[in-house]
Order: sequence, then C-alpha cells, then structure tokens
Amino acid sequence: MGNRGFCAADRGRAVEYLTNGEGAVSYDQASDAVTWAARKLREQKVPYYVAAELPWRRLRTPYRVFLAEFLLVRTRSDVVARLFEDIVARYPDLASLASAVESELTDALKPLGLKKRVPLLLRAARYLMEQHGGQIPEKVEDLLEVPGLGLYTSVAIAAFAYDSAEVPADVNILRFLSRLTGLPMEHPTKGSKDLRALLPLLSRDTGGPEPENLLDFSRTVCCPRRPKCSECPLTSECVHFASISREEVN
Repeated sequence: MGNRGFCAADRGRAVEYLTNGEGAVSYDQASDAVTWAARKLREQKVPYYVAAELPWRRLRTPYRVFLAEFLLVRTRSDVVARLFEDIVARYPDLASLASAVESELTDALKPLGLKKRVPLLLRAARYLMEQHGGQIPEKVEDLLEVPGLGLYTSVAIAAFAYDSAEVPADVNILRFLSRLTGLPMEHPTKGSKDLRALLPLLSRDTGGPEPENLLDFSRTVCCPRRPKCSECPLTSECVHFASISREEVN
C-alpha cells in the first residue's frame, strides 16, 4: 500500500491512462483513491436510509442486530423491515428464540422465504445460550463459530452491535471498490484479494464513513445495474465513471 498522500492530479492521470486502454491502475493508486473516497463519504453524511425505515437501527441491541443480520441473508431489507417488530414481539430475546418450536418459527418466518434457514437460526440461538450464556459475542472469531453465521454476517454483527472497526463487506461494497479503482472483481461475489486488502481504508477508525452509510451507498447509489452516478460524490476520481459515456449516466 502506498504511504504517500492522495494526489488528485495523479489519480486523474491514472484514470485517463486506464480508460485509454494503455494500462491499469496500480495498487498504490487504488489505495490512494479509496482513502480519498472514504473521507469524502464521511464528509457527506448522507442518510441513504432513515432509521425509521430499518427498525433494527432505530432501536439497536446486540440481539436485534444478530436477528436482523440473520434474517437479511438473501432477503431484501425492506421485506425484513415490514415483519421485524412482529418477529421480535414473538421472540424478544435469545432465550425465547432458542426455546421456539421449529414449526411455529417456520410459520413466523414464512413470508421472508427463509424456511431452509429456520433450523440454522434455532441452532444458532441454542448454541449462544449454551456456549455464551445467552449473550451475543463481540469478536468476529467467536461469531464465526456460531452455526449459520458467515464472514460477512459476523463482521456486520460486530460492527453494528459493538462498533467494531472492521468493515462488513458484501458484494455491493466490493463492486463499489472495483468500479472506483479499476481493480477487477475476480470472483462475482467474493471480489479479489486486492479488493479485500483495501477494506481497512474504508473503516470509520481510519477516517471512513459509518459502516451502515457505506452499505447503503453501495446498494442505493453504486447499485448493480445502472448505478446512479449523477448522485455520487466520487465521480471525479472513479475509473468506472471515466470509462462510460455521459449519455449512460442517470
């Protein structure tokens, strides 16, 4: 990673060099761009979602964050938001969730289309009751031991429940990094080693935005199809924006 300060002129030349097909942006240039973008997004402080739209943000506890992140796997946030408080009212804590009857929990989660994850959710709740005294662990390595929690979900729980400095990076954030820097997505959902190495530069502990703002930005502005470049504060240094014609911009 480069240790020199970000130079907009250098970055502009790098973007021009890439979009002319003459070469690729170096890793040092990419890290400089991400450092600049992280600070820019922090300065913007744009609430892409308001807390009222996502109830696990409006009232945030480790249990509510754990439950929300578990339910959000392969499910849209607006769908989970509509049913979240009803589910919490029925299962207000880990103890009630761990003692749930599987068929009743399946019925409660049926509108979310999560039938196959119900046994995992029960196993996770019971594991936490038995191994952690009914508490949600703070460390990512401990969360990774919980049945049904992958890397992204574990990092997200640590970040949103306990203000961990790690960046919860889903495919949207990795795609955003790829577009910004020009570094390729070598895997359609996992990105690449180089892209993941840039994640610490987005951390709020190094001057980046709050993780929920970063996630919302990558989902609602730098979205998968037809990104809303006209709403993006980063276009001046974005390789993707420089590579498309102005007619394609929203």
